[in-house]
Amino acid sequence: MLVRVVVLQDVENHKFLYPTPDGDVGYTALLSKAGMFETEEEAIETADFVGCENYAMTTFYTDLETKLSRRQ
Repeated sequence: MLVRVVVLQDVENHKFLYPTPDGDVGYTALLSKAGMFETEEEAIETADFVGCENYAMTTFYTDLETKLSRRQ
């Protein structure tokens, strides 16, 4: 089953945002390690949390098992 996810990329450093296990936010250069947010609102809240003002938001579809396995 495919599910919709949102990915954020900082346009200044070109890295993707992802939530860390300790509740913080990290950056990665790899799309495969990017955070998979359930909604645009959740993604925007994360960008606001780290002060990322310029970002690109992209929607993807992935299988549910992949999304669940990457959950923090």
